Amino acid sequence: MKTSIVHEIIYNLLLKTVKYRGQNKLINRIWTLASNYSTNRYKGPVTTKIHGFKVIVNNGFSYPFYARLFPKYNNPLIQLVFSVHAYLGRKVSFIDVGSAVGDTNLLLIKNLPETIEKIYCIEGDLEFYEYLNVNKKYFPDNETYNVLLGDSDEGMVKSLVKTHLGTASSIGLENAETISLDKLLYSKLTQNIDIIKIDVDGFDGKVLNGCSKILSKYKPYVIFEWHPILLEKTNNSYFQHFEFLKLHGYNRFLWFTKYGEFSHFDFDCTTELLEAYVKLCLRNNHDFDWHYDIIAIHKESTIDIFEIAEMKKAKAIKSRF
Repeated sequence: MKTSIVHEIIYNLLLKTVKYRGQNKLINRIWTLASNYSTNRYKGPVTTKIHGFKVIVNNGFSYPFYARLFPKYNNPLIQLVFSVHAYLGRKVSFIDVGSAVGDTNLLLIKNLPETIEKIYCIEGDLEFYEYLNVNKKYFPDNETYNVLLGDSDEGMVKSLVKTHLGTASSIGLENAETISLDKLLYSKLTQNIDIIKIDVDGFDGKVLNGCSKILSKYKPYVIFEWHPILLEKTNNSYFQHFEFLKLHGYNRFLWFTKYGEFSHFDFDCTTELLEAYVKLCLRNNHDFDWHYDIIAIHKESTIDIFEIAEMKKAKAIKSRF
């Protein structure tokens, strides 16, 4: 895949210097000008390293910047994979909905290399999907799919639009077809599904509503983004995630902040309480773009929820970039 050497150099220099942006206004201005110059003039692929792996990403791809600025924000996922692996006493298989270029999978493979058996990667954005298929050479056994997931087969959502250089959301002007996760994978699965990770910018509840067969049969641990600001922008329900999961036997919810810090347990997720969190997020005063990552656990699991909340393993990991 052909890349631009000039913009590749700029991108990687920006990565090395991003942590200095906040030191003073001049550094921030120079950094921002360089970033805008490069991303406005070149939209194609560049080569960089993510968690030690040489990969292809789109120019300006934001994940490596976040990983440097907020090194703990994927801690809940790291700890969940490690804890489930230890609890089951075997390698785990999981479904990654919203894989982008494969960045968080690379984080897991780098730091928990003996825990993963198979990954099902699903990405709706074609550009990200093309890079994912290059970068997956580092993955264990895997399957990749370029589809948009919804709560029903042959449904419709708005087309994907990149809201920034690291993610795409269904807020476009045109309509696009969707398929349910059950329809896509249920008949193809040949092993247990232990974890489902969902990060699809406001459509997490829709995806969950489309995988009742998988949830009922495998009772996987679920980690999803709960983002009221994006839920409002995409006209999706604030409560659908919790109603559906509770209906399928999930009775423990571990809440983490957008920075990957444990926030609290919630075993009921009542509408009244959720409405309070919705209001906090939508006011957008507590912290910019405030939202949560949530781990849902089925009632039949006896996994140690305190171990997950304490994130001892995740906090001990050194390799970040």
